[in-house]
Amino acid sequence: MKLKKLLVILLCVLLTAVSFAACGSNEEAAAPPAEQTPVAEETNAVEEAALAYFANFPADRHVISPADFFTKIDAGEEMFIIDIRSADDYAKGHIKGAVNLPFGNGSIAQNLEIIPDDVSVYVYCYTGQTASQTTAVLNVAGKPAYNVQSGFVRGISVEPNFENYLSTDPVDLPADTYEVNSDIKAAVEEYYATVASYAGTPTEAQNIKVENVKEIVDSESDDYMIVSVRKAEDYAKGHVKGAVNIPFGAGMQDSLVELPKDKKIIVYCYTGQTASQTVAILRLLGYEAYNMQFGMGSVETKSGWLGAGFETVTE
Repeated sequence: MKLKKLLVILLCVLLTAVSFAACGSNEEAAAPPAEQTPVAEETNAVEEAALAYFANFPADRHVISPADFFTKIDAGEEMFIIDIRSADDYAKGHIKGAVNLPFGNGSIAQNLEIIPDDVSVYVYCYTGQTASQTTAVLNVAGKPAYNVQSGFVRGISVEPNFENYLSTDPVDLPADTYEVNSDIKAAVEEYYATVASYAGTPTEAQNIKVENVKEIVDSESDDYMIVSVRKAEDYAKGHVKGAVNIPFGAGMQDSLVELPKDKKIIVYCYTGQTASQTVAILRLLGYEAYNMQFGMGSVETKSGWLGAGFETVTE
């Protein structure tokens, strides 16, 4: 009898053990899968590179004076020079060794891969404004580009002995190519495909004349926002009525992205060159932006807003 009770007890213990083992197996099978690492959101290469332009902005502002440019040529520095004037003006005389990629015909975007990313790239136009835009766009595309200040007309051709640096011999485009991010290349192509001025004249490429800006200011149109990229102290001394101030330089990208995209943005600086860089970045960020031609200017030079005799405000 005792033996039967012992067998019953052993049987119960065995069944209980099996039951617990089965429950443990089921619980393990029902356990939720390990938490997966979230997939990082795809970054916008164009926006990232455009914002990085001002986030990593150098002290030289991607600008070189004609005198320093000539000094580098004399020193035999390895470089790549781009003349973005018209083919006709290029043929009349250009910096020795410069290739011709006219600003308004899309050739810069078409030949983006042949522009090096391992040597300094120097760009010049007529007065420095379209070269400023090109300089910004090329840097976004990974090219270490610099604008030759004031261009051929107001910069290069007023330097002593500038003729020694000129040639009429055309320069062939190089055969070497450099990889460019496909999204950035597409954005650059779109940028140059839509290059046009407020008046629709290609030669004025994304510039708007001060007379047109004055009409917009007087009309108090809500379709536009005017941005001064001059220094805060100069803005305080006098600015275009209604203009907001975003001083040009490192870190300004944080303010640029807060601008409304449902308005046309008019940017102005001192002479038009830093505003042109700003316009190029804004365009790549999706804004419809224009550079006020020759900026605030001056009475002495008879250029820009002040040269036209238009008033400024301090409030």
